[in-house]
Amino acid sequence: MTTKYKWNMLSALGGEMIEVRDGYALGELPLTEMVMQPTRVFHAGAIVTLADEVASAAIHGGPMQDAHDTDKKFPYSVQLSVNLLTNDPVGPLRAEAKVIRKGRMTVVETTVSTADNQIAALMRSTHLMVDLKKTGPHHKR
Repeated sequence: MTTKYKWNMLSALGGEMIEVRDGYALGELPLTEMVMQPTRVFHAGAIVTLADEVASAAIHGGPMQDAHDTDKKFPYSVQLSVNLLTNDPVGPLRAEAKVIRKGRMTVVETTVSTADNQIAALMRSTHLMVDLKKTGPHHKR
């Protein structure tokens, strides 16, 4: 199943998911004033946000309009290890995420690439799979 849809944070930054299927996702973020440093390259936080959103999409594996309307568990990011290797003064950045271990603690490897296909960042992330109907920070209101 290939789906194009929006994730809140990525959409707010002007990015989009290009492809999402079970265990894989590809997303893109253009270089705009909103996501750039004063030096006119991507802010590290924007790069990590792109990687994290794409990793979560790869785990979820399909469209999600509202977390409470799904029977799937939601992937809370609990650990991110990111190496920032280069930056891009042109954009867009593309992030490709692949699930490497699926379970209660799911692990994803994400590669962020520049417009000229250089590796800008490598991220390995761990996500706690939470049943939103039962538990989670969203219940602490």
